[in-house]
Amino acid sequence: MKIIDCQPIALSAPYVRPRAPANHPSNGIRNCVWLRITTDEGFTGWGESYSGCYATEVTRAALVRLSVGLVGQNVLDYDCVLEKVRFKNRYWAMRGLGAQATSAIESAVLDLAAQAVGQPLWKLFGAAKPRPILLYASAGENVFSPEEILAEARFYAAQGYRAYKLRCGGARYTDSSNRLGLDIERVAAAREGLGSEGMLFVDVAVPQRPIAWERGRAEAYLESLRRFDVRFLEEPAMTYDIARYRELQALQLIPIAGGESFCCPEEFEPFFEAGAYGVAQPDAAVVGGPQSCLRVCRRAKGLGVPVSLHAWSAGVGLAQNLQAGWAADGILAMEWPQAAHPLASRPIEGLLEFRNGYAVPCEKPGLGVAIPEALLSEYAYQSGCDRDF
Repeated sequence: MKIIDCQPIALSAPYVRPRAPANHPSNGIRNCVWLRITTDEGFTGWGESYSGCYATEVTRAALVRLSVGLVGQNVLDYDCVLEKVRFKNRYWAMRGLGAQATSAIESAVLDLAAQAVGQPLWKLFGAAKPRPILLYASAGENVFSPEEILAEARFYAAQGYRAYKLRCGGARYTDSSNRLGLDIERVAAAREGLGSEGMLFVDVAVPQRPIAWERGRAEAYLESLRRFDVRFLEEPAMTYDIARYRELQALQLIPIAGGESFCCPEEFEPFFEAGAYGVAQPDAAVVGGPQSCLRVCRRAKGLGVPVSLHAWSAGVGLAQNLQAGWAADGILAMEWPQAAHPLASRPIEGLLEFRNGYAVPCEKPGLGVAIPEALLSEYAYQSGCDRDF
């Protein structure tokens, strides 16, 4: 089965965080970039790079360049095809956006290969049995009061979620050094609303702040929040500060999580070797694609490091993470964004079965997404809507 066309597609659609104020900075229009690959036998494969949300036109251009030479390749020889893509682009796409954009190519090629043999992608990866993934409701905006957090956690628990994440540390670009007292109340409210058996996660998102937290602040959060059985504290240091992550993880207070923005599996290695992560957070729309994500998951399991998949892309990227997670063994949880965004929800209609808090593996061949032409027409790309975070 040979590739006859590769087309990057940029799209834009309304995006709203539920229960957040109307003027919340995330609300508005959100972009994505998908890659559509077609074959001479009429199959269509899809992939997404999360960078399309933040650098839409650059991602689209990167995919045009990365795709040179794909036409005529046999997708059934997918490992060789992907190796050629990475080898030919090694000088500029080993890291950063070029590597991240390759996530879309890896996904689309593997989608086609799995469709060709009539298997879901997770089975193509060699999973012998279905492995449901615990989904956590990712919400809990920093602007929410303890009372609002309590109501929200109760809401998601009533919806069947058995895990919930809230944001702490205060809004970005503000002096919120005195937030700990309030955040203790907010986490206590989350624990009460979720119940004693639910998994509770906290994200302080230090890399999304203009300066790193001063020494002692992360330690104070770890010491104060541990009594609420928080399963991880996410990104309490700048992205590549291995020494700081190792230092915080060594305290053994709350597992330290990170890695959501790593663009290839190799970026995880120094952190694994240093024992710097208590939880690894690869994203199959960022780290090179679903197979690359699975590689990180298996490496982490071999080291005894739990994995919680990061996921905040549109629907194709969410499907990439689901397929990787269904193929992996021992996934702690997967992030499930709580936002109204048609480019996230509509492609995975018929793919996602949510049962008892888990995403149940789907038997649909390939990646399992459904993307009609009408969806592409309805949400045509609007320039100038790239996100900062």
